[in-house]
Amino acid sequence: MPDWPEWHTIEFVETDDGVVVSVQGLVWRLKALDPVASESLKVIAYFDTLINSRANADMLIRGAAALCGCPVGYSLEGRSICVDASGQRITSEQGQWPSQPFGIDGKAWIQRARPGFVNDELILERLALALGVFWDRTSPVAITRRAMEAVIDGDMPEEKRSEGARLLHLERDRMYRVHATPVTTSMPGPTALVQTPFGPIKAGIRPSTEALEEVGPTGVGLARAPRELYYSWETALLALRLTTPRHSVQTADELGSLIVLAGRADDSGQEPTDVTNLRQLVEGQPKALPLLEAIAESSSLRSVAGQLHLHHSSVQSRAAELSIALAFDIRTPVGRVRLTLALALFRLATNRFD
Repeated sequence: MPDWPEWHTIEFVETDDGVVVSVQGLVWRLKALDPVASESLKVIAYFDTLINSRANADMLIRGAAALCGCPVGYSLEGRSICVDASGQRITSEQGQWPSQPFGIDGKAWIQRARPGFVNDELILERLALALGVFWDRTSPVAITRRAMEAVIDGDMPEEKRSEGARLLHLERDRMYRVHATPVTTSMPGPTALVQTPFGPIKAGIRPSTEALEEVGPTGVGLARAPRELYYSWETALLALRLTTPRHSVQTADELGSLIVLAGRADDSGQEPTDVTNLRQLVEGQPKALPLLEAIAESSSLRSVAGQLHLHHSSVQSRAAELSIALAFDIRTPVGRVRLTLALALFRLATNRFD
C-alpha cells in the first residue's frame, strides 16, 4: 500500500443525513496516530469513522479509492459507480478485478489486478462492510426485511411487531400465513432470511386465502393475524422440517396435532427408542426409507406394492424384515402409528437446509 495520500481534490463530503465530514481530515488524523501503528489498524479505524459518521456510498468509495491510489467501484440494485483515486467518476474498465459482495446483490471492487498492494484485500473487505451498513440503513429492501424479521420474532416486543406489520401494510384483522423455504427455493414477493439451527431459511408472508403454486421444499404455517404471525412462522418452520421428497410441501393445517407434537419434541432432550432404531436402520439401509414412508401412509401392503411398483410378496417379506429391525410390527394399525411418529421425529432431527 502506498503512503497515506495527501488529497487536494476531495475536501468535504456531505453524508446521507446531512453531516459534513472532512475526508482529508480523517486521513491526516490517521497519519497522526502512533507511527508504529500498523497500516491495517489505520484502515480499520478509517472505515469505522466513516460508518459512525453515517457516510453515504459515494463517500465510501471515494475514500477507498484514495486509500488504494487506484479506481474503486460498486454496483447495487442496477446502479454502478466507479471513481478514480482523486474521487472523480469514471467509466469502469472490464476485467476480473478483486471484488467483495454486500447487501442482497451488491458488489464492491478495486480496479487493480492481484496480488495488488498489501492492504488492498483489507480495504475491499472494510469497504464492502461499510457499504453493507449503508445499504441496510437506507434500502427499501432492507427496511422491508427488518420489518418482516420483527413481525415473525416471538421475542420482539409487541409494539415492534405492530410497527413491522404497519410497514408491511398488513391489515390488523386479516389472516396471513408465513411460508418457509430453503434459501435456494424461489419465493415471490418480499422475504426475510432467518438464521436457524437447521440452516438459513427464507420466510415470506402471504394472505391466508391466497392460492400459490408452491415449489418444494416449503412449509406453510397456520393462519394468524399480524400480531400472532410469530406463531405462524414457528409452525411453518416445523412444517418445513417435516418435508420429504414424497411430500415436498407441508402445511401446518394438514399436519394437525402432529405439529403440536413436533413442537414438544424440540423441548425433549431424549431420543425415543423407536427413533433410535429407525436412525440405525436408515443409516445401514438408506433405500428402506421410501418403503417405510409408503407403509406408514397406506392402509395395506398391497396398496404399497402398487404405489412402488413392487410385487406384493416382496413387500410382505420386506415389511417383516423391517419390523424385526425396528422392534415393532409395522404391519399392524398400532405399528403404523408408531412408524408415522418415528418418521416425523426422525425428519425433525435430521432435516437440514444449509
